[in-house]
Amino acid sequence: MTTSVLPAPSAALSASATDDDRLRLIAATIEELRPMLQNDGGDMELVEVSGDIVRVGLRGACVGCGMAGHTLGTVRRRLVEVLGTHIRVLPAPLP
Repeated sequence: MTTSVLPAPSAALSASATDDDRLRLIAATIEELRPMLQNDGGDMELVEVSGDIVRVGLRGACVGCGMAGHTLGTVRRRLVEVLGTHIRVLPAPLP
């Protein structure tokens, strides 16, 4: 994964946010990160959100990459910044 500086979160999750708001913010954050992976021949997609667990599917060059753990950590850190709460990011099983 190529390292780059991401812009500040465009939205912050408020205390009155609904589950739909939270899901939209998670999806938008993942979409924001995808171009970095695509530049290296990989990709990811949001597969599931259940409580504080977000599952993403790694695709292309990300599958089997030694940096996949780092990629998931980057996604987790970004989601924590955007959501303002603890979140776990796990790889989804391969199809």
